[in-house]
Amino acid sequence: MTRSDNMGSGKAGEDAFLETLFEEARSARAPREPGVPPELLARVLADAEAVQAGFDTAALPERQPARRPGLLAQLGAALGGWPAFAGLAAASVCGLLVGLSPPQGLSDTAAYYTTEEAALYDPVSGFDFDLGES
Repeated sequence: MTRSDNMGSGKAGEDAFLETLFEEARSARAPREPGVPPELLARVLADAEAVQAGFDTAALPERQPARRPGLLAQLGAALGGWPAFAGLAAASVCGLLVGLSPPQGLSDTAAYYTTEEAALYDPVSGFDFDLGES
């Protein structure tokens, strides 16, 4: 008997055909017995229990609490580690060199701000703020 023979006619035939298909799908997905003999499974489980008995957690040494990192380690972690320290060291050396031996253009600019001419310079003069009037 083929599937087309099961169809019959009308709604009852369609239901019977669908039920046949569903039954085939259920039987195809049903769990199958393993091809392993039960004696072998029993021996494997006995070996597993013997191995697990060897994992005695009471025999483990007492764990000591983790030490708190030092101040330098905390600072390094906050800044991003040793690559950040290398960048800070390079910037510090550059600042020291520029401070000890400034370039000519930097000296002229710095001198302008230390003279009385800088006092006459109003940085917000274009905004018409009345800073001096009350």
